[in-house]
Amino acid sequence: MGQARNICLLGHSGSGKTTLATSLLKKGGVKEEITFDSSQEEKERGYSIDIGVGSYEHSGTRITLIDTPGGDEFIEEMVKAVPVADLNLIVINGEKGVEVVTERAWELTGGRKLPTAILINHMDKESADFTNVLAALREHFAGKFVVLQIPIKEAGKFVGVVDVLAGKAVYFGNKGKKDVPADLTAALEEHRGYLVEEISSIDDELMMKFLDEEDISTAELTAALGHGVADGALIPVFAASGSEETGIDILMDAFVNLAPAPVLNLDVPPRAVVFNLATDPYLGRLTYVRVLEGTLKEGTHAFELPAGNKVEIRDIYAFDGTKQKRVSEVSAGEIVTIGKLEGIPLGATLAANADADPFPMPAFPKPVFSRAIVPKSQSDVEKMSTALKELGGTKATIRIERDPVTKELILWGMGDVHLSVFIERLKNRYNVSLETKQPEIPYKETVRKKATAKYRHKKQTGGRGQFGEVVLRVEPLPRGEGFKFADEIKGAAIPGQYIPGVEKGVVEAMEEGNLAKYPVTDVLVAVFDGSFHPVDSSELAFKLAARNAFRAAYDQANPCLLEPIMALDVRVPDDFTGDIVSDLNGRRGRILGMEPSGRTTTIKAVVPLAELQSYALDLKSITQARGVFQMEFLKYQPVPTNIQEKIVAKANKEGE
Repeated sequence: MGQARNICLLGHSGSGKTTLATSLLKKGGVKEEITFDSSQEEKERGYSIDIGVGSYEHSGTRITLIDTPGGDEFIEEMVKAVPVADLNLIVINGEKGVEVVTERAWELTGGRKLPTAILINHMDKESADFTNVLAALREHFAGKFVVLQIPIKEAGKFVGVVDVLAGKAVYFGNKGKKDVPADLTAALEEHRGYLVEEISSIDDELMMKFLDEEDISTAELTAALGHGVADGALIPVFAASGSEETGIDILMDAFVNLAPAPVLNLDVPPRAVVFNLATDPYLGRLTYVRVLEGTLKEGTHAFELPAGNKVEIRDIYAFDGTKQKRVSEVSAGEIVTIGKLEGIPLGATLAANADADPFPMPAFPKPVFSRAIVPKSQSDVEKMSTALKELGGTKATIRIERDPVTKELILWGMGDVHLSVFIERLKNRYNVSLETKQPEIPYKETVRKKATAKYRHKKQTGGRGQFGEVVLRVEPLPRGEGFKFADEIKGAAIPGQYIPGVEKGVVEAMEEGNLAKYPVTDVLVAVFDGSFHPVDSSELAFKLAARNAFRAAYDQANPCLLEPIMALDVRVPDDFTGDIVSDLNGRRGRILGMEPSGRTTTIKAVVPLAELQSYALDLKSITQARGVFQMEFLKYQPVPTNIQEKIVAKANKEGE
């Protein structure tokens, strides 16, 4: 087996990642049709939604490109791809510079000291400005950015690059011309001086040569630079035009020479990590894996870790360009897909040994934007469950749940675009049509003081009658304790066989409180007296008596509404901190604290869910899409009186 390198392409929408990936494959000799954005949703929208994978051969090395979407709501794809890459290439639009997803990409790569490089793309555009983008990189991010290519422009046209390591110019379509333009000699000297100094600082031998002003060869610099890239200490910067296929030759060499080579432990049992899941119209469910060590072979078994389930490895597909071809085995360092593996979750490790170490995939962001989904027709109802399970199971940032309070089916994602794409995909692949609406808030009801009530259920209508009398007490429990039932009957006021009926009646009554028909919680109900009839009493009679007694006591126990409160972490650039705090205060939020980190601040707050239903969209608007947030349920607490009155009035109107 030859060497392999896996390169992850990241960057903001419009930076040209997919076009660059296509150009690299073409330059790498791929003759067949190249299709990264293959889904119907991607074709219709004109941008990447899922991870795209393609490979080519260069200098005896198999280069596999992982192309990730540039929309901030599709961040899951970047989180999945980065851990399995040998080098992360952040692609930047040379006209626009550092954008929102550039920041996200850096946080996942260079910000974590993972091997990272930068490509300033679109250098063929007249307004593309390499110097300004480089300055913005150094201003925004704490990394040592070392320039390896300086773009050469003549009359606004991108005609070549200066190879900083070699100290030579490379002109496109003119192999004989090698002189560095006079207006770039100072830039070359400056960038090469910084490059040599930074490379020398991480290599003692080169540092001695540097201090003694001895010549350091290009080969020595390249080897030491490779170590610096592997450690995340140095970030090489390239300049190119992916659409024109110019300036990418040095980049292709860098993938071989600078990207850290995978550790090839071939003589050990195989182990692979599942980093992506997809459904293919022809091949069915596909499980994307990077082989970490050993050789994965068709027809063998593996354990899914950490769960320990045993699975059979059947169909293995390697990438040839963007097409997939069946292979019988695959070795460490390579990325392939496996067919017919059902129920394997994202992030699982497949290993020949059940006691092997699982690969530590990072935590995925939690979905923060929800909509209630309703099938449009009966046929959609019948197909919906399977479709949601199959499609939802391929994404970590999609969650589907039935709200236990409102009974609505809730679809969670990262934003409105994210959910729209998911719903389109349900229609395109499963012919399931769904309508969406803002979810109802799952309010609950409780009591704030003790109250007692008595109710006698008596019915005489010929034949055997019904009789049961219940006296019970309702009192508040501490928040979050739910429901407790106490049998405080002394003597034989109510025989023991009827007490379960009393409890059932109370539980049924609690399903809908008297205020606004929301479930009742955090109450203790004690039955302490009553009476029975030796012939006419039954469990049903006591259930009906208890239900009515509870409702009567509830009305006297100062009932109130409870609302869900969320713990919120909002991370924004420092410039927006004041705006966010002000906005959260307007949402009935309580600020718990602020944690600065570099140029950003994380604001911790508790905010009612009712005030956060459109927060994913509002935060984008306030911060020019540069803010991110995570939230999770914290507790229930009483609704302010003025808001409760409106909710109750609305519920009463709907109940009429």
